[in-house]
Amino acid sequence: MKPLGKAGQVFLYAGPFPALAFFKIWAASGPSSGSLTFVAFLMLAFCATVIGFALKWDKPTYFDWTVALYFGVISLSLAAWPDAAGRLLSKYSVTGIYLCLFAASFFPPLLGMDPFTFHYAKKSTPRVFWDNPVFISVNRIMTYSWAGIFAVSTALSLYPSVITRAVIPLAVILGLGVPFNILFPDFYLRRRGLPTLHEQRKMGLGVGNSVQRQKESSAAPAMKPPEAAPPETVYPKKEGVMKILALNSSPRSGGESKTALMMNSLVQGMREAGADVDVVDLRKKKINPCSGCFTCWTKTPGVCIHKDDMTSELFPKFLQSDLVVYASPLYHFTVNAAMKTFIERTLPILQPFLNETGGGATGHPLRQPFPKAVILSVAGFPEMSVFDQLSAWVRFLFGRGGNLVAEIYRPAAESLVLPFFKEKSREILGAVKEAGQEIVKDMKVAPETLARVTQDIAGDKEVIRKMANLMWKSCIAERITVREFMERGVVPRPDSIETFMMVFSMGFNPDAAGETKAILQFHFSGETEGSCYFRIENMRIEAIDGRAQNPDLTIESPFELWMDIMTGKADGQQMFMDQKYRATGDFSLLIRMSQLFGK
Repeated sequence: MKPLGKAGQVFLYAGPFPALAFFKIWAASGPSSGSLTFVAFLMLAFCATVIGFALKWDKPTYFDWTVALYFGVISLSLAAWPDAAGRLLSKYSVTGIYLCLFAASFFPPLLGMDPFTFHYAKKSTPRVFWDNPVFISVNRIMTYSWAGIFAVSTALSLYPSVITRAVIPLAVILGLGVPFNILFPDFYLRRRGLPTLHEQRKMGLGVGNSVQRQKESSAAPAMKPPEAAPPETVYPKKEGVMKILALNSSPRSGGESKTALMMNSLVQGMREAGADVDVVDLRKKKINPCSGCFTCWTKTPGVCIHKDDMTSELFPKFLQSDLVVYASPLYHFTVNAAMKTFIERTLPILQPFLNETGGGATGHPLRQPFPKAVILSVAGFPEMSVFDQLSAWVRFLFGRGGNLVAEIYRPAAESLVLPFFKEKSREILGAVKEAGQEIVKDMKVAPETLARVTQDIAGDKEVIRKMANLMWKSCIAERITVREFMERGVVPRPDSIETFMMVFSMGFNPDAAGETKAILQFHFSGETEGSCYFRIENMRIEAIDGRAQNPDLTIESPFELWMDIMTGKADGQQMFMDQKYRATGDFSLLIRMSQLFGK
């Protein structure tokens, strides 16, 4: 298609206004009804030509259609009642013109249609801003301002005087309306901390005033995000339903991730409270690191240069969310690399300008509202203080804008999957689920709920440290990973009587014990010598250092041998038959040992 020339551009921009002006002058000259009818049909043909060109090269404006309808009605009226219609037009033609302009500017926004100034504003504003609330507000204000000018002109035209019908309306339009059109957009943008139209063009954001340039730019990155449909089309919100994006940045899978364990409980509570939750595992997504090129701030405002899952899927979901859950294991006392990369890639939501944000601090203005945030993290260390650095960073990043809804942290998280702590784990995860419900209902988590989430799981932090160290020593000795340790059901190998008492107690199976009431005594020899005993009663076990007065079963064994038996390195029954260790007392307890103490 041959590009539209400058004359054609001017023709479309002027639209039907020359026809209105010419008809106004012609009707005021007192022509005959026949010539008035001829000119009316001629103006109707002119309007039809304008609409035809507009349909071919751009699209008709409200004025194009309204003025064409106006001349259509006039032409038919003159054809049907030439004398009566001619007298009416010679007297009120100017009134009809202003009334036509008022209708085209006032009623479309009331009917949910775009303001009439949209058509002209879009020729000098980048496409990425067209759906921006600020752009819409500017045009709505301008449209109703022009509707007011046309309404005043309509009222003035009813008085039979050249001053009221022509001079004053023309003075208002040229002296007030035109300067307002030129100055108001930049004034409004500056008040909102946004770039003016001139600044946009200097940054390469403008699309020019010509219709053809708008057409040619429609495929450019600044006009259309690469491989990404408009968020409202791809991810529509359910009316009245909170839309939540839950991000899990843990690299672990297969039930190994404590981050996922906690987040799943939180999500369950959110869904039970009625929220629409979309769970995303970042380890399954391709998210390139931010290049620091600032293209998303200048050449393609709001759109990243990377063509990956962040641009095509995750960032649109992020923008459409009411709340985002950032769930990450604690790596180097903050979020891990996957989550940090995601957060850095949300840069396009910001604009580059430096604004004072209060207290002398500087910040960037937002292109659109930032979703509320919930931070969830887990750590192996048993102290809550391990999250201090993460919490400080999170509060700085999300708290200043009032977007931080809750921080949910779980120390000693590895203990959540140990059978010995299953009751505590059930209570903690139940509290996390309640936190999810509270977030959806109240946009906060009750202090007592958080206290249950963060409660001590072992009571003694030294127990956690020693058990963790035994696990790591066992992994090193067996040359296996933590995942292999868990999959194989490896028992941590105790290295002292104290740690044996801990591990043996944690292997206790209360369900198998039932109503058993007994005392198990151990006497160890070899490099590690000493005694300890275990009291079993009411489905509970108590480990005690030293010798019991009347034990029900006594086992005498080299320490290392019994550790081999306990960790599966040696067969306990065969070792007893080979007299490698001795047992006296209630042999039924010895036979039931594998049931009473599992892994």
